[in-house]
Amino acid sequence: FDLVTPEEKAIAAETQAYLFRGDEQSRTIECEFTIQATHGPVKMGDTKEGTFAIRVVKALDSPPGYMVNSNSASGEKGIWGQRADWVDYYGKAEGEEVGIAIFDHPENFRHPTYWHARRYGLFAANPFGVREFTHNRQQDGSYTIAANGSLTFRYRVFIHHGNYQQGRVAEAYRQYATAK
Repeated sequence: FDLVTPEEKAIAAETQAYLFRGDEQSRTIECEFTIQATHGPVKMGDTKEGTFAIRVVKALDSPPGYMVNSNSASGEKGIWGQRADWVDYYGKAEGEEVGIAIFDHPENFRHPTYWHARRYGLFAANPFGVREFTHNRQQDGSYTIAANGSLTFRYRVFIHHGNYQQGRVAEAYRQYATAK
């Protein structure tokens, strides 16, 4: 599909692919999207909003749920604006302890990515919001895709039983990161 300006002028094309898998212990959603600069160069601006995001069910908000990242940081203050391979929200939903993680692929642009993870359940991987995340006005996380060039992102959503340790989130990430 085309990416367009507010005036409906096409500036780029985006393709998306999703692959759903699961077993008795977990579910995964493989997400890949590519932005192609089909109408000249495209500048991705420095903003904390966007890139790849989901909103978790209210029961997993932190609190009453929990969030942790691959660097063992926890809570919004420890995770928001920090770089990590993955972030996991977990807690009790409908009487069962469950969790959901987003994995940043190691070949992604600016891996490990910055995270816009909020206690109210907003959960986003974002390599562009460098100025906001670092609180350094001298930084600029913008990136320009050259005319006819492209930029591809890959993420895995990992849905699991239990907390991040019981769900073996770190192990699942290692398998994802090393798969060919």
